[in-house]
Amino acid sequence: MKFFNLAGLRPRRSGIAVACVCLLAALTGSLPALSQEAALLEKVPLQSIDLNYALQQTLQKNAELKAYPYYLRVSEAELLQAKQRPLPILGLIVENVLGSGDFSDADQAEITLTLGQTIELGGKRESRIALATTSRQNQQTEYELARLDVLAETSRRYYELLRLQFLQDWIDKRADSERNALNVIQRRAKAGAVKQADVTKMQLKLSRSKALVMQLKGQASLARANLAAMWTASPSFAGASGNLLSLPSVPDGAGITEALIKSPVFMRQQVLQRLADAQVQLARANSKVNLDVGVGLRRFEATNDQALVFNISMPIPISNPNRGRLAAAQAEQALSIEQSELVRTQLRLSLVAIQQTLMNHAQYAQLITEELLPLAQQLLADTEAGYSKGRYSVLQWADAQEELFALERELIETHTLVYLQLLELERITGQSMRPSKLSTSKLSGNSQPITQQKGGIS
Repeated sequence: MKFFNLAGLRPRRSGIAVACVCLLAALTGSLPALSQEAALLEKVPLQSIDLNYALQQTLQKNAELKAYPYYLRVSEAELLQAKQRPLPILGLIVENVLGSGDFSDADQAEITLTLGQTIELGGKRESRIALATTSRQNQQTEYELARLDVLAETSRRYYELLRLQFLQDWIDKRADSERNALNVIQRRAKAGAVKQADVTKMQLKLSRSKALVMQLKGQASLARANLAAMWTASPSFAGASGNLLSLPSVPDGAGITEALIKSPVFMRQQVLQRLADAQVQLARANSKVNLDVGVGLRRFEATNDQALVFNISMPIPISNPNRGRLAAAQAEQALSIEQSELVRTQLRLSLVAIQQTLMNHAQYAQLITEELLPLAQQLLADTEAGYSKGRYSVLQWADAQEELFALERELIETHTLVYLQLLELERITGQSMRPSKLSTSKLSGNSQPITQQKGGIS
């Protein structure tokens, strides 16, 4: 799988993280001035973290993932057990003792020492091994799916933190603009050019922006805690590095169709189908009776003689002793075949819907960047110039500001949706959709191209 680094909105050192995880196309920010590894060793709080760091911490310390190695060990033990053969049976038979008459003592005793062995027929051992092997593969697939889900959740929380950071930059910029506008209006009010209501209106807008600053600060603090909780820790970092405003390209339908075949969900369904087949095969094997053979040595106390004893026995197969389990296994097999096609159809429809949604968001983000934002910026510039000459009112100036800032926030939210949809697409397929740089928003003053890196976690 491939992961992707985006440069931060604020100036930071550029760099590429060292390890990537097997799934998600993601933002990877530049490394902070103090390296993340050194900060961990020296227990110094990190300035910011990139997505690779968050994913690595999740893989190493996530409580849910820590349980799966034990599940795998259980599967390995079950496979070991399936390979076991029936143990030999050692027996001792003493006859003609503690009776009456000539048999009141042990003079007429017959003592037989036997050694027996059950021979499994019908390929029972091979069927057990096949079922245990498939069960182990299914457990491994379950782990891979769980790992993808956990990493996807980590990435979603990372994007949420990054989104809030961009909104904090946005609201700071908005508050600065409103503060400057308030200063201009207050000077004009002192000169008697405008009414006090105009000053109050801009003060209200600025106060609302300050309140939003506090709200976003609290949300960002909570988002840091939620992200660190993915590796069961308290946040030791100031924020997330990355540029949310650089769009990846939308994968085409051919790439999605190809990814469908390798989807972990679909591959898991295939493993479940093989598991159902193995259960049917084991049920059929268990329907065959076993053969018990034995050999022994018998001693006759009355004559002081010995003789060999041979034994062969098996149940009479007048009916199938395992027919109930066989019928249940066949029903599970039929259900698994039916569900495989259903899962494939549902996956295809889901991927098509995600791709279309992703394309819609990307196109709208590009429309905001290339058409709507320039118009809003021009409107604000014209309104500011006209206000200074008395041609426009404070209300018109405030409306022009509101148009621009609303579009800037909408751009941040739309870019976030693009990355979340791409993340969902890769979570389902388990593969990188190979995004590349499509456009860079004019809102970002320090945007850099997306960097791509290969790697995996064993």
